[in-house]
Amino acid sequence: MEKITSLKDVRIQSARSLNSRNGRISSGKFLIEGSEAIDWAIGAGVRLDCIFVVPGQKIINDGYSSCDIYEITDGLMKKITDTNYVVQCVAVGNIQKIVPQMDFCVVLDNLNDFGNIGTIIRTCHAFGINNVISTRADFDLFQKKTIDASRGRVFATALKTFGNPDDTLKYLKEKGFQIVTTSPRGSRLQSLISLSERPVALVVGNETTGASDELMKNADMTVQIPMYGEVESLNVGVATGISIYELKLKKIMGMIEKQIKSTLGRDLNVAAMLIREALDAELKKVSMLSSTQLIFMMVLKCDTVMSLTDAQKQFGITDGETEANFRPLLEKGLINTDESDNFIMTETGLETIGKLWTTVENTENKILEDFTESEKKELKMFLDRIKEKCAKIKEM
Repeated sequence: MEKITSLKDVRIQSARSLNSRNGRISSGKFLIEGSEAIDWAIGAGVRLDCIFVVPGQKIINDGYSSCDIYEITDGLMKKITDTNYVVQCVAVGNIQKIVPQMDFCVVLDNLNDFGNIGTIIRTCHAFGINNVISTRADFDLFQKKTIDASRGRVFATALKTFGNPDDTLKYLKEKGFQIVTTSPRGSRLQSLISLSERPVALVVGNETTGASDELMKNADMTVQIPMYGEVESLNVGVATGISIYELKLKKIMGMIEKQIKSTLGRDLNVAAMLIREALDAELKKVSMLSSTQLIFMMVLKCDTVMSLTDAQKQFGITDGETEANFRPLLEKGLINTDESDNFIMTETGLETIGKLWTTVENTENKILEDFTESEKKELKMFLDRIKEKCAKIKEM
């Protein structure tokens, strides 16, 4: 590990410049203070240029191995961080470009408090939103307090800045956003509004003065959060959390049919059902077996033994369907049962699988006939990854 002892070292001077907003914006880099924040950055895929550590500080995260690590004195560390206390380690990270999710964005209209900004960013990610827009060109996500308040979610945030509210408004209109502003004097209750399928832009106003006149006048709707007692307003971070929750729910309710039809589970379930129907159609030409019966026999061949309960669970067979699915296989001697009434494969069943295997392969080839070999491999890889992730979730 190389040691740096001079304040004039170009690496020290470069790192010190990142304490200012202008330094961060002009260089596209920022400081990450502390091992926890560095871990957040690595987890978000941030590329690190280097890490400065004080004597005795251990580096244990594997993600650190791809960048230079320098040991510096406590005094130099204070100079880099511009603090009167010693931070154990500091990294220089590169601001990365994140692709925004365009169904929902939060517009920060002249917000100033770094803690509030960080809290809002963290709340956005909690509800699946990574798209943040600022009405200020000099807006900066990478101030230490903002990083800490967001728990590192700023690293995975897509930020777009404009020089003023008018330019921001023009962009939102061009992209088809329905603009929602909040105000204690809003004409409609937030919980009672309806939203269309268009993407939503929630405008969060300045902590003291609220949203700008331009955005208030041109918003599709201005809503209020009703409050009891003598409380006139909520902290902007708290109010934003409430608004995001209710507006996301309203948007989902307005698109519920479309949302249901686009879920991964439904797509996979429909695909699996259609594949079995296609196999049924091909099997009818050569056999009396259904796709469910044949696939059950194929799985039984691999598992060797299977209980009735496991078979029902795996293949979605109800008690009322049990007789129709398994009795013919037993009567034809394709499967048998052991002393514990578990299903086992017979030689006749194995021979039947062999005879029908060509039908299975031909059906698969017909389904994938428009796929290239590369696409077939990718499909298999994606399905394996989905199964692996599902297995991990089950174990949690």
